[in-house]
Amino acid sequence: MKQKNRVRTEVHYYSQRLKQKLNTLHSAPIAVVEAPSGYGKTTAIQDFLKAELPQGTPVYWFTAADEAPSAGFRRLCREIEKIDGRAGERLQKIGLPNAANIGEACDALRTIECRSKTYLVIDNFQLMQNAFRKSLFNALIEHGGEALHIIIISQMLKRDIVAAIASRGVLHFTASDLRLDEGDILSYYSLAGVKVTLKQAQSIARCTEGWIIAVYLQLCAYRQTGSVSDTSGTLALMEHLIWDELTEEQQIFMLFLSPFEMVTVQQACVLFGCNKLPGYALDALEIPFIRFDSAWQQYELHSILSELLIEKRRERGADFEHECLLRAGDYCRHNKKTDKALDFYMQIGDYERMMSLDLSHLTLEYIGGTPFYEIALKIAKECPKHIKRRYPLSLLQVAWALLTVGKQTEFDILMKELHSIIEGSCSEEASLLRGEWLLVTSWRHLPRLDKMTELVEQAAIAFNGTCSRVIMPSAPWCFGDHCQLDVFHSTAGEADLEADALEEYISLYSRLTGGHGTGADILYRTELAHFRGNLIEAEMLAYKASFLAEGKQQSIIQLGTALHLAEIAVEKSDMAGWQQAMDSMERAASMQAQNNFVLHSEVEMLRAILLNELKHQSRIPHWLKNGETSGRLLPSMEGIALFIRLCYFMHEDEFARLTGLTEAVLETLPKEAVYADTLFSFLAAIGHISMGNRARAAELLEHAAEKALADGLVFLLAVYNWLLQGMPEELIKKQYPKYLASFIEIKERFMKGFLALHDDMASEELIGNLTPREQEVAKLAAKGLRNSEIAQKLMVTESTVRFHLRTVFQKLDIDRRAKLAEKLI
Repeated sequence: MKQKNRVRTEVHYYSQRLKQKLNTLHSAPIAVVEAPSGYGKTTAIQDFLKAELPQGTPVYWFTAADEAPSAGFRRLCREIEKIDGRAGERLQKIGLPNAANIGEACDALRTIECRSKTYLVIDNFQLMQNAFRKSLFNALIEHGGEALHIIIISQMLKRDIVAAIASRGVLHFTASDLRLDEGDILSYYSLAGVKVTLKQAQSIARCTEGWIIAVYLQLCAYRQTGSVSDTSGTLALMEHLIWDELTEEQQIFMLFLSPFEMVTVQQACVLFGCNKLPGYALDALEIPFIRFDSAWQQYELHSILSELLIEKRRERGADFEHECLLRAGDYCRHNKKTDKALDFYMQIGDYERMMSLDLSHLTLEYIGGTPFYEIALKIAKECPKHIKRRYPLSLLQVAWALLTVGKQTEFDILMKELHSIIEGSCSEEASLLRGEWLLVTSWRHLPRLDKMTELVEQAAIAFNGTCSRVIMPSAPWCFGDHCQLDVFHSTAGEADLEADALEEYISLYSRLTGGHGTGADILYRTELAHFRGNLIEAEMLAYKASFLAEGKQQSIIQLGTALHLAEIAVEKSDMAGWQQAMDSMERAASMQAQNNFVLHSEVEMLRAILLNELKHQSRIPHWLKNGETSGRLLPSMEGIALFIRLCYFMHEDEFARLTGLTEAVLETLPKEAVYADTLFSFLAAIGHISMGNRARAAELLEHAAEKALADGLVFLLAVYNWLLQGMPEELIKKQYPKYLASFIEIKERFMKGFLALHDDMASEELIGNLTPREQEVAKLAAKGLRNSEIAQKLMVTESTVRFHLRTVFQKLDIDRRAKLAEKLI
């Protein structure tokens, strides 16, 4: 077996045109170095900073890794904190930017303070660019650090980020700046002690296209053979010049590292199965395509080297690749990186280890780019039965994930299988597992609260004072549906009985799940009181439900209460109250325990409902107008999104479209969907009467009224009265006179509030679809007032000011306060 010496230290060569452009970094507040792998981007910046900066100049180097976006963003914030403690701490509190907090994150970046020459390098940016929305990237470009220079190093960037770079005149290095021509190759090789002819240099330039990694590999080949290599392809050259030069021991060592692009020495020991790395392993880590990051004490493998290693790993056969990925998965599991571990185990089909993981928090996650529910389906169908029997708790977590995403058939099959497993179990945990099965099964009987409560009572006995390990408090309540009437109102005329039944259910269920669903029963009573016209009672109940839900971080329930508080504010002609209700959605959306796509979409839908009600439908997000819900919603949320879209068509006078779709929906609704049936019947009636079909409109209206008034929900008829050309009022007078006084009161109250708030929002020319409050905050910010000063002037919190400003920045497509003046003053 051959033993190799350490690889020589290589010279780094840069063309004169690149050097000249690098020198402009001194005056650039931000620069982007963008090129595919193998162009020497990182090395060029490292060498420049080392050679050109005065000694002692602070340089903070952040390298993105293949990790959870929230973890990467948190690490970046810690680097920013070293530059500006206030901004870094603020960004860490905000967390990974989402639809609800991205404006605040942008504001934090724009207000970074740095008065002495400092450099922040963000390397491997391509690994985190999906977390950087255009507005956030723009804020990074226009950071507030007076003496701060940010250098972004990345492989190919997304189109919108490239557009942002071009539109703002950012110093931009591309592959063309990094390529070497024949003259550069002559100079480079000469500096490296190798003489080639001009013709040879031209040949190298043609076959490598100036790609530095390929030029370097040709240099290595020339040293060995004295001629230009005719081997085609960079991977083939790397294999010949790097891989083939490693000993068998070194090759095996490198293959065990291949599942990762970054490894620490400790990690390498675990993967290789040793307590201390042998000398030949340390030698292997010094090949030219591995960089040591002294700050993080880890080795970074060049992506092209990683590609070669993966290819070589596969060539060793399935058994060897299985062992490599198995060790990688075990390492991640030991270090609590459950999603990464699951990804590796999934690749090798190791169901034993997959099922040994705690899967309870992965329901809405992506595993290696695959939605967890797809993995759950695969487990349900393909996991061997003897393994399923050993891990019933994990199998229950899989079943819950399937039910969450609407895979009811697959759920039923798996739960039947689980019942057999649990009933045949003699383990100490048999009782707890039986409780889990009963608890999860209760949801399959939705909305039959009597049956759900019966099962939860049995589960409580089985749990004997413990909490579920399957249904977590962070799970979206009712799978994302904020309306309790929509979920639980299944029989017209029995809403009060259902409210009592829900209260009984929640009192038991929430104790077994760590607070899941807390406040739902109060929200149901809020909806009843509001729709019956009892405004004072509804408002009181809404605040109670919100407080209880917030205590257990039940965001969906909080958002449901915020919706009703906003609608109550309309009836009270209270623009400030309406705005406060809109603002309260921020707190619900910022709960880290439930920070997921479901919550973000829910916030946008509730705002769309409120904008539709005030006939400001143009401000509704395009994805809701166009029905582009794929990947944004759980199945239980689709009905709400459809209702919003149909209301949009109604306000846009697209009555044929409205009528056809609502009639189709009504044909598909199940018998127990009483509330949905009522709402869609109203919309269908509006469509028909608007097209002159008064008879069909009357038929639909009578059907809806029969459903709604069986429980005294007169509000629903009152708010649609004007759109139905007074038909609801005529119907009330003739068939339901006992509701007439309440109907008239609600109708007049709602119309007065609608006109006041609609006119208030349209009273001045609102720029960029801003609300009056957003424009008010924006104007004060444009005049130079700080957030604290704006908050004091408007008598709101600084958090509310930041919330409004981030919305303003999004709507106006700007990223710093200075640009507000251009838009508003």
